[in-house]
Amino acid sequence: MIGVVGNDIHIVANRVLARGLRLAGYDVCNLGVNNPPDDFLNAAIEFEADAVVISSINGEGEGWVKGISAAFIKSGLSGVRLYIGGNLTVGDRPRDEVEARYLGFGFDRAYHRPISMDILLNDLAIDLYHVC
Repeated sequence: MIGVVGNDIHIVANRVLARGLRLAGYDVCNLGVNNPPDDFLNAAIEFEADAVVISSINGEGEGWVKGISAAFIKSGLSGVRLYIGGNLTVGDRPRDEVEARYLGFGFDRAYHRPISMDILLNDLAIDLYHVC
């Protein structure tokens, strides 16, 4: 399951990500853009997701996703892997600092301004080995 969180209309990276994941053999449910956190939770339940990949390109994702991990756990979805990537902050902060902040929110993996989709694909293969 993938989608862009919040008031973010950046669709190009979302479509590239969906295509790359499909080419890598994953079944993808793409929520598209402008999704509140509840959309990810409800879709994960409906489609029995193994992983949720959230994008934020406008840098405002932090305000949207702070409680999403807790909501997944409360809903009985503690086994769903949570990933977030894109331009994860407004301004210019060090990658390690930004990614650590999102890991602290309960994400399994965070990618601030990643240079390649291969990082995500490799991590998915490791994290979902028992599923694939």
